[in-house]
Amino acid sequence: MKTTVLIGLCATLLGAPLIARQQYAQTITLGKAIEVALERNYIVKQAENNVERDQASVLAAYGNFAPSLSLSSGWQGGQQFINGVAIGNSDDRSVSASVRADVTIFDGFSNTSSLSSARSTASGTEFTLSRTRQSVVSETQRRYYEVLRTRRLLEVARLNLRYSSQQLDRVRETARLGSASLVNVYQQQAQVGQDELSVVQRESEFAVAKANLSAYLALDVTQDADFNDLSIPSEIDSTEFLRQKQQTADLRALVSRAMEQRLDYLSSRQSLEATTANVTAARANYFPRLSAGASYSLNGRTQRDLTGLKTASEFENLGNSKSFGWSVSLSLPLFSGFQTNASVERALVSRSNAEEGLRQTERTIQVEIKTAVLQLDAAEKT
Repeated sequence: MKTTVLIGLCATLLGAPLIARQQYAQTITLGKAIEVALERNYIVKQAENNVERDQASVLAAYGNFAPSLSLSSGWQGGQQFINGVAIGNSDDRSVSASVRADVTIFDGFSNTSSLSSARSTASGTEFTLSRTRQSVVSETQRRYYEVLRTRRLLEVARLNLRYSSQQLDRVRETARLGSASLVNVYQQQAQVGQDELSVVQRESEFAVAKANLSAYLALDVTQDADFNDLSIPSEIDSTEFLRQKQQTADLRALVSRAMEQRLDYLSSRQSLEATTANVTAARANYFPRLSAGASYSLNGRTQRDLTGLKTASEFENLGNSKSFGWSVSLSLPLFSGFQTNASVERALVSRSNAEEGLRQTERTIQVEIKTAVLQLDAAEKT
């Protein structure tokens, strides 16, 4: 009775009857929930942004092999003054334009290592994105099944309460006729109280499960969403359990297959390859660097005759003076204040950490597979 009064009071204060909320509830199937999760989940969006970032790094790494090209131009002029008076026909103007290209011929394998690292990193983030999507799908399924489970438990609790209430009515009638004692009535009343408490607890668990799923799907938790999917079987027959057990009988084969297909493991391997390439790139500073360049320029100046009159502007004379130059440079680093040593050590540490991360991923996969097999066995027994 108190629970009914509280529910009615809350509905009145919120200005919306609970019946009306249920009437306009949105029904979301498991497939729809997965679709919404992949579309709205912020972790997936972050992983997609990381893929775009690392793909841009790959393009930049390819650019290290291409020559750099620059274009410059200038325009300048001057005027002579004597005692603050400008000398006629003394202004001199010039214009220039030049283009220059530089290319790295050898940089100690830094460019090739940077490209290898960028490509491995990009591949790793793509694997991470796919793994993130798998994790989001798995987590959505888990939360969705939790909603269905708590709903089923709530239905069972309500059935138990209805049955115990009917039993209480029968015990009371029997006691009134003298065929039962008050002890039986009190015992049944206690059972009804326990069943009422169980209903309240199951209602709370069901509401929390729905709220958690709605929040994970980035839905408005103030709106009542109905999660229901008739295509999901309520029970699994023994044939399905037998088929699953046959597929999971060989634990070593499962682990071996996971090492070939698990995207998180493939991502860790790509991270290791990227850090290995970074070690080579850091050691590139020990090698000499060879580069070449070429330039081409045009110049033009104001042209005057013997009397000082302008006969052609600097723009008209642009191209009368041309020049072409080329250069080849070789540099050998002798001492860099131990900066190269520090870079190599940092790269080696990063590679060691990547190796440890790969081994930890292997252990995690083994534990997850073993746990899943044990949970499957326990589910069959229960």
